[in-house]
Amino acid sequence: MHFRLTDKLNWRLWVLPWLSPLMATAFAMALRPVFATPNLAMIYLVAVLITAVSTSIRPALICAVLSFISYNFFLTEPYYSLLISHREDLLTGLMLIAVALITAPLTARLSEQLEALRASESWSMQQMQAASLFSGLANAEEIIRILKNELHNALHWHVTSHDTTRQHKDTVEQSCDILITEDPAGFSIAFWDHNRQCAAILRLAATSPVQDWHRERVDALVKLARLAWTRVQLTDSLRQETLEKEREQLRSALLSSISHDLRTPLSAMIGSVSSLIDLADSLNQSQRDELLNNTLSEARRLDRYIQKLLDMTRLGHGELSLDRDWIGLDDIISVVLRRGQSLLGGIRIRVEMPEDMPLLHVHPALIEQAIFNVLENAIRFSPPNGEISLTASSNDDCLDLDIHDEGPGIATEDSERVFDMFHSVSHGDQMQAGTGLGLTICRSILVAHGGQVSVLPSNPQSTGTTFRISLPIHVPTELPKEDQ
Repeated sequence: MHFRLTDKLNWRLWVLPWLSPLMATAFAMALRPVFATPNLAMIYLVAVLITAVSTSIRPALICAVLSFISYNFFLTEPYYSLLISHREDLLTGLMLIAVALITAPLTARLSEQLEALRASESWSMQQMQAASLFSGLANAEEIIRILKNELHNALHWHVTSHDTTRQHKDTVEQSCDILITEDPAGFSIAFWDHNRQCAAILRLAATSPVQDWHRERVDALVKLARLAWTRVQLTDSLRQETLEKEREQLRSALLSSISHDLRTPLSAMIGSVSSLIDLADSLNQSQRDELLNNTLSEARRLDRYIQKLLDMTRLGHGELSLDRDWIGLDDIISVVLRRGQSLLGGIRIRVEMPEDMPLLHVHPALIEQAIFNVLENAIRFSPPNGEISLTASSNDDCLDLDIHDEGPGIATEDSERVFDMFHSVSHGDQMQAGTGLGLTICRSILVAHGGQVSVLPSNPQSTGTTFRISLPIHVPTELPKEDQ
């Protein structure tokens, strides 16, 4: 089993083979007056065993040889010489070598096996931790970052993100994959997304010759990352397909809505004009006026619809710029009421507005359009001879305008859907459904100003619907021009 020697073990390899005999000699010299010389050989044997347990076979053998030399040089007669005068000392020295040669390999092998077991356990723990981290990831960048950290922890090599435009121009047979390329200087790991594009490259710079255990660890971690990478890429692919499908459905709904809403007023106009031409001689003046009024009404309806489409297109492309100016809410409402006068019929408008309303710093034309869209919606759903109220109020932060009608109301579950594009509600033949764009445009304009529009909860004691338009109040840094 391959395992990586730790820095601590590397330190022991170089120090213990010569430090252990040195310390044993010092200890034996101190005990020489007390014990017989042959007994002191056991101190060197302990030093050899300690070196074998702490390092490996070779350092232990080196320690055994140095121990025999030290024992002979410092403890046997003649002292400080490699000669041996007594047979007992020679036998003791040979026994020391023999015991060291037998026990050191066994002890060292046991130590190596223990170290290998620890390294294997540590590697298993790291794999479990990596698997746990990868299993919870849902972001491609996070997968790359985690794999980078795990590779560094496993190999202690320098790992860097590489430029994806400099290499890997070849195509891959399978997308959503992670490919490993090995060279003498290390490894390159390329991430391929579901579009068969190289998303990122990690470079592992080897600080030692590449061995099998390096390959095994790189391959194991990449396998764990590959599962998460494939899952994330498939999720992104599915999300893109869903968005494409929703975009196609929206396009179909747009074409259907435009076709229907353009054709309806055009058909009415064609019918009225055809009647005027074909039945000119048989129609009296009142009937001609009615047909002309119907034609004009449908033409205006068609014009409003086209204008809303243009506004929606400009909002979608960000072409509307907020050319803000200071203006009073009463001025905006007076313009809105004049625009809606032709739509009222018998419907009454009641306006309640305090005299000390603050000025608004807005794009006047856009806010006028937003309020008009809500008022037009209220007129459409108000009963004949009904009443629409416009109530304004303000506090330190914002100005609110409530527009209440006496129509059939809006169900709670539809209070947000009415602001969706092309979502329209019809209440029988007498209340014609709108284009589904007016409230969407209103919300877009108000959001651009930092405001909002919402449907207030219905009051059980009353009927109808209340829309609240809220706009932030800005503190003027200079007086408006008309007040200077």
